[in-house]
Amino acid sequence: MRSNGTNNEAEVLTFSNREKRSGLEGASRQIEGKEMESCSTFSQANISIVIADSMAITSELLMQAFSQKPGFKIAGCPRNLDELVEIVSEHAPDVALIKSSDKKGTFTPLVILETIHNLCPSTRSIVLSSNTTREDIVAYFHAQARGILAADLTDFATLCRCIRSVYEGQIWASAKQLTYLIESLSGLKPMQIVNADGQMVLSAREQEVFRLLAEGRSNRAMATALKLSEHTIKNHLFHIFYKLGVSSRTEAILYGMRRRSLPEQKNAS
Repeated sequence: MRSNGTNNEAEVLTFSNREKRSGLEGASRQIEGKEMESCSTFSQANISIVIADSMAITSELLMQAFSQKPGFKIAGCPRNLDELVEIVSEHAPDVALIKSSDKKGTFTPLVILETIHNLCPSTRSIVLSSNTTREDIVAYFHAQARGILAADLTDFATLCRCIRSVYEGQIWASAKQLTYLIESLSGLKPMQIVNADGQMVLSAREQEVFRLLAEGRSNRAMATALKLSEHTIKNHLFHIFYKLGVSSRTEAILYGMRRRSLPEQKNAS
């Protein structure tokens, strides 16, 4: 896995949509359980950004920095919820940078994430925050964040790479953040995955494999637990990724967190 930035804070853990469309070779690396390298090239399209920050000074500094960086354009810098709704509704930005330390008011990261997702689901959100707890990280990803960065440890170059990665359809997460996601699933009822209509997506056996995947098990460990060959496990992972429309273990875990259902629902065939 390649570390992004000198502080080793963030790592790209998923494939981009472009890689997913290009074939199965890249996806097989995730099915094998191998860690991947992030994309070395990005599209040159101008990425529209909304900076949601209640502090004027920081949003203005970011806006000035992006104005001198080719490939980015600022759609707006809302400082409250009303301004956010107006800007997102009018501009439908590609990426939202959410820099807010307020966790109690009406302009908290969770409120901003929910508002953006409801107004413009295609906008991909990145949270810039200091002193995030384990609970914060899990909650932000569950609320559709596509990346989380430590605001006080991230330089501008790393932030730009994160934005381009998220714009390309990747999840930007550190190994520690991914561990928090996996640990958040332990001790819960068996995970059953449903689509937007509430219908079961995976077969009974695929559900078993997915449960072990969400626990962070390797292919070998899953094969041992289910008394199957590693080749069979790889086949199940291939079908799970295909059915969920994802291309990595990280995306599959995040999908599962957002599409949980009660155990009594009927399994897919």
